[in-house]
Amino acid sequence: MVKYRLPIILQCLIFFIPVNIYVIGDWLGAGVHWILIRYQQTYLGNSIIPVTKDITYILNGTISGRSGISLGVWAFSVLLFIIATILVILAYLKEDFSLIKKASVLTITGGVILAISVVIQYGILLNSQSGFVIPLGIPIILIIGWWMYQLNYDPDESGDEPGNEESFGAE
Repeated sequence: MVKYRLPIILQCLIFFIPVNIYVIGDWLGAGVHWILIRYQQTYLGNSIIPVTKDITYILNGTISGRSGISLGVWAFSVLLFIIATILVILAYLKEDFSLIKKASVLTITGGVILAISVVIQYGILLNSQSGFVIPLGIPIILIIGWWMYQLNYDPDESGDEPGNEESFGAE
């Protein structure tokens, strides 16, 4: 069970990493975006906006166009991260390493989708009229997913269970 703790810690860590630092338009506002929430400062005031509120804004039509598509793609990546976290927890409880491999693929996919969301919102050019973004956490998320995928736990090497010794005597 000990060998599954580090993947759980790293998978949960992605929810606490600031994914983006962004500026809206020509410095009309700025904020920090985590996986589940974003903190935003504008001339209208400071806001903490959970991803559920973003989804509500999209469904109500408050946010549409490029921003709506970008937030919809972001919400899809959040779903992937939540599923990946559940799989890592199940891997810990069931001691099934194949679930960690599946979770790592979902984590990497979620990181790529986050990058796509950023490109949809801000474009590739830094002088976009919608502002700019510094994607701090996306490389970290991709590294965590890649690292979890590279892990290889051999059940024969666990050494936790007695009776794995081979006898080399006369048979």
